[in-house]
Amino acid sequence: MAMPMLLLGFAHVILVVLLLHVGGCLLVEPLICDSSCSGIPTADFSSETGVRYTYSYSTAITTTLHGSDIGRDGLTLDCLVDIEVISKCHLMMQIRNSQIKHLSPQREHSVLHLKSLRESLERTSLKFSLQGGKVKALCLQEGEQVWALNIKRGLLSMLQTSTIVTKLKEETETDVHGTCTSRYERRGPTLLKSRRLKQCQQSRLANFWPHSVALTEDTMLQMELHCVQRPGKTMIEEVNCTEVVSLATSVRTSEPVKTKSVSMLLLLKAQSGTSLGAESLSPGVLTDLQFEDDRTSRLRKTRLTTPQKVGQTVMLLCSVASDPQLVSQEFLQLVFQLKDMTLPQLKTLWQEASYKCRNDWQPLLDALPACGSENCILLLTDLIMNNELEEGQVNSFLTALALIPQPSPQIIGSINGLLGSPQFRPKAMLTGSSLIYQLCQRFHTSCGETPQVQSFMRTLQETLSEGCEEKEPYQVRELFYALKSVGNSGLSAAALIPLLNRCVLGHKAELHLRLAATQAFRRFPCSADRSVLLQLYTSSQEDPEVRIAAYQQLILCPDQKVFEVVKMTLRSETSSQVGSFVWSHLTGILRSEDPMKQTLIELLPDDIISRDFEAEFWKYSSYSDHTFVSGFGIKNVETSMIFSPKSFLPRSVSANLTIYLHGRAHNLLEINLHMENFEPLLRSAFGHKKDSEPDGKNRKQETGRSRRRADEGNRREKETCLSKTDSFLNQARSMLFGRRKADEERPRCWVGLKIFGNELSVFTCDDIYDQVHRVSLNMAGLAVKLLKGHEVQLSHTGVLMTEELVLPSLSGVPIKLDVNMTSLLSLHLKGSFNYRDTSHFSLNGYIRPNAYVDLSARMGVSGALGQAAVEWLAELKSSPSLDGSFQLQEGRDIRVTLNTPQDILDIISLSSRVFQLSGGHKEEIKGPKSQIHKTACTPKSLSKMIGWQLCSNVSYPSLASGITFPPTGPIHLSLRLLKLDKGLYYYLLEAAYSLHYKRGTWLPREASFHLLLATPQSSIPRDMSLDLAFSSHRVLLRIKHPLKAILLQGQLVQERTIKSGKLELVIDSVYYYIMGMVDSTSLQSEQRTRYHLEAKTAADEHPMILSANVTRGLGRKSSFSATLKNIFRETASLSVALERKRDLSSSLYSLEAELFLPGLVGTRMMGLMEQKGAVWSSLLRVKYGLRGESRNLHQECYTSQRLRRGSDSNHTNILRADHEFYCSNTASINHKVTEHSVVATPCQVKPRTCTRHLPLYPGPGRGGSRLSRDAQMSLTPATSSSSSGGSQRRSQASRKT
Repeated sequence: MAMPMLLLGFAHVILVVLLLHVGGCLLVEPLICDSSCSGIPTADFSSETGVRYTYSYSTAITTTLHGSDIGRDGLTLDCLVDIEVISKCHLMMQIRNSQIKHLSPQREHSVLHLKSLRESLERTSLKFSLQGGKVKALCLQEGEQVWALNIKRGLLSMLQTSTIVTKLKEETETDVHGTCTSRYERRGPTLLKSRRLKQCQQSRLANFWPHSVALTEDTMLQMELHCVQRPGKTMIEEVNCTEVVSLATSVRTSEPVKTKSVSMLLLLKAQSGTSLGAESLSPGVLTDLQFEDDRTSRLRKTRLTTPQKVGQTVMLLCSVASDPQLVSQEFLQLVFQLKDMTLPQLKTLWQEASYKCRNDWQPLLDALPACGSENCILLLTDLIMNNELEEGQVNSFLTALALIPQPSPQIIGSINGLLGSPQFRPKAMLTGSSLIYQLCQRFHTSCGETPQVQSFMRTLQETLSEGCEEKEPYQVRELFYALKSVGNSGLSAAALIPLLNRCVLGHKAELHLRLAATQAFRRFPCSADRSVLLQLYTSSQEDPEVRIAAYQQLILCPDQKVFEVVKMTLRSETSSQVGSFVWSHLTGILRSEDPMKQTLIELLPDDIISRDFEAEFWKYSSYSDHTFVSGFGIKNVETSMIFSPKSFLPRSVSANLTIYLHGRAHNLLEINLHMENFEPLLRSAFGHKKDSEPDGKNRKQETGRSRRRADEGNRREKETCLSKTDSFLNQARSMLFGRRKADEERPRCWVGLKIFGNELSVFTCDDIYDQVHRVSLNMAGLAVKLLKGHEVQLSHTGVLMTEELVLPSLSGVPIKLDVNMTSLLSLHLKGSFNYRDTSHFSLNGYIRPNAYVDLSARMGVSGALGQAAVEWLAELKSSPSLDGSFQLQEGRDIRVTLNTPQDILDIISLSSRVFQLSGGHKEEIKGPKSQIHKTACTPKSLSKMIGWQLCSNVSYPSLASGITFPPTGPIHLSLRLLKLDKGLYYYLLEAAYSLHYKRGTWLPREASFHLLLATPQSSIPRDMSLDLAFSSHRVLLRIKHPLKAILLQGQLVQERTIKSGKLELVIDSVYYYIMGMVDSTSLQSEQRTRYHLEAKTAADEHPMILSANVTRGLGRKSSFSATLKNIFRETASLSVALERKRDLSSSLYSLEAELFLPGLVGTRMMGLMEQKGAVWSSLLRVKYGLRGESRNLHQECYTSQRLRRGSDSNHTNILRADHEFYCSNTASINHKVTEHSVVATPCQVKPRTCTRHLPLYPGPGRGGSRLSRDAQMSLTPATSSSSSGGSQRRSQASRKT
């Protein structure tokens, strides 16, 4: 008994504290809706009880597009407002004589059919509390509609003021917009009031971008509110407010769409008189001034939306499947109808309208994931649990569910139900963890206490509690997905980190599990224990990939301790892979312009890079960061490539794309690829083929030629050949997916896909193989239909975006921004398929892909009073077609025909229109009168040759500021093909090849290739062909084109001792060639070789002919002669003869040469060199003529040398050289040189101690010394020079004329 009393007393104390915290007149807030006023009295209306204030209120709301030609358009509300003081702290407001008008450029009229709205607005009175110029509370009466209450809230917000402002003051205030800062400035008898509306709408803007991170203030919307107030003694006498909300769609354009609200409140009179009947008011419900979403209209829609009406929409979609625009509109309507339905209604609808249309499209099944409501997801999970959906559909639906912006605990609970199914458990883990992260981003601390979230995290803990070492393949797969899900959720760090540490430090665990456990820290708060990451990174014995992954997680929560560890580890780093990655990452960060990395850049110490590493990206692990700035925000791309000492291939490759737009970061896409043990497969792919493979190909060709004669016998040969042809594919399959190999030798891989930071898809090698196998089974049914000649249609319709942002306005009418995007993709297939084997089949039919994307955006006022908005509609269409046939014969001959029955082929078409909405009136905004039209086409000459002309047409409004977004008028862009040749019915492509291999080599011995592109039945010549054939002795290349014909052929011939070759080139009947010949003849006394080269390089000139003869005598005589024709005016020639004679006492060498280059030089040269004993003599005589005298050899030069060496009886060496030079146009020069040198006698001393003495004598000179007298010189009368020991003493020269 004591315990309940204690709890009751504790609750009472808490209640008292809360009441005291509110203070003032709010002590009576629990009784605010009572007619009495108890508590602390207020001084504002102590003497005003029973006084009624009558105001005139008017508000006008317009939405305009910058640069448009639409005039005044919008909504207005005019009324009288009575405010009566009913007690010391209570007032009551009553609206009367309200007028709701729709404005348009043509007319201004009162909307007669809105009589019920005026009655709803005037039906009930509203009691409120006004304290210190602030409305503290409202008393909502029964029957008050939400939209009417919001209008009254906006009206009361205009009454709020500050009563103690002397000059300037800022204070936090709550009004219809929310709670944010108001700024008051005193200017004489008036007050200027402004509000920071973005602060009020911060949560609404965050919900509009649920998958982004706010970096700065949101710049997409600009909101301003300025009021001029004239306070009275007790009540405000006049208020004029202007509110502007503008939308900036890109960085460069500002305020293209603007919603403006002008409100005025004027006190007409204050009098005491008849009461408004406050005593007859019911107690009511307590509320405040903040804007409230109109859930009543949604409930009304739910009541109006029935399964029968939605079923009619499904039926309509099936009937209009050929009209993409209508399908897009009705499908979006179906999605919105599903959002308003209850779960029982949805189940009933599924039973009645889950059928397929004639084109096998199931509209309801495509609309359920796009719906995204809680009831739609609950129905989908029920269908999955009941196995009513295919496995491929389940995976795509779970991926779509993971992107729901605002999940609920009930949705998490429905995902928990899928965790019990082994088939869907991995994908459900990724989806549930992504949804939990989104849920926790909204509710923060209360998220982990939700039972559904606790149940999900408990499942992850149970999966990880079994450890990561020595597991079966299915257990490894489940652990891998569980670790990825932990990284998605970012919850339960205290409970999960010990389990992650076991996986990370378990060296017997597989590498990809250790990496996944390390990366699971990515969303844990920085306050979590990350000591294991420091341990991994600093341990040089760890795997480099694990160390790099630990570093990447550490740098997400940087502090000075982490920086110091990185600096010290980098300085003593022993792994080049780890060091190069950390070095490149830090270097890239310091140079990055990424807005999110600026804080990290400021924190990094200046000396953190303590050592440089190699920067070869294809050899060492690396990181790169690139930032691009454009008109639509900032784009940042991060890439990394990680190597391991175990492989020459990169083990991990990743790319990350982040876009910064309007102050928010959107991590759009991240792709990660990890590979292990792919080196043997790569070596096998690029290795040499076996010798048996060419033989198998030859046998296949022989089998094809004799197929008609021996069908049954050759079938076995064909099967053998096919088995050899597929040997590589079987080898790759066995390497990738075989189970006989040891697990550590099998190739492993996984591909991870993150969207908005959530890991939505993870595929391993085994998953990819299973997916390919599943697709193959699905394609088998498609092939059966095609074999029967049926038309097959594949289609998919989806909703890419249905976003809505609701902002309150001072008038109480909501300002809405709606963005909807739908896509329709279809593929029509029809044809006949004749299949015999993989090398012999034919296909005839057509393929018609179609794509349609519809985008609609609307901004403006939209509510019960009507709408005043701007709507932008854009359509993207693409409908190309491919009609023809494909034939393959014997695996070598290919024939392709492409039919062209259409005269116009639309490749892509983009159109955009803008509308002004006012009430039920919709008018297109034409924009400026001057439209810019541009048309560009491919050149006529090129188009005529192809038969089609590619043209683009563009039209857009003419503005000085260029094109804005959304545009101020209609825009049209089209890209189409126009047929210029009316006789062009189809294109023909033929290709054939033949290969003959030689045993033991991969290069074919003979090969031929034929390619033809033609347009039969066309009067315009455009046929093109290419023929190529080559062998060891012959090559042929023939190219035919309508504008040019080219023939290139070459041949090598060898007949006995003659080798010849010829290369011919014919271009449009112009003949070019080059021909060569070598003839070698061996006789008893000599060997003769004849060379002949002939080339024609110009069309109108004679060929160049070069002939040469080389004769080598078996004795001592050789000769060379050559002639060159058709280069000079005459024949050029060169001849050289060389002879050598030797006996016991002498040697004789002779040279004779003649050179004649017409117009340049002509020369005849004779040379002789003789050696007899110690005497060498040489003679050279040259006759020549230059330029015009090249044939007449009038000039002559002569030179001779004589060299004699000996010694006298005094052992003096004597060297005597005579030289004579003579030219016909210069003076002659003669030289004689004699040198004497002493030869020392051997010393009479011990062996090995012999020396040579050269006595020195002083003599005349420049302070020098005189050489030994034994070194003397002798001068001839004509020329004299002397040297001793290589030093010149004196020389003189004289000329003889």
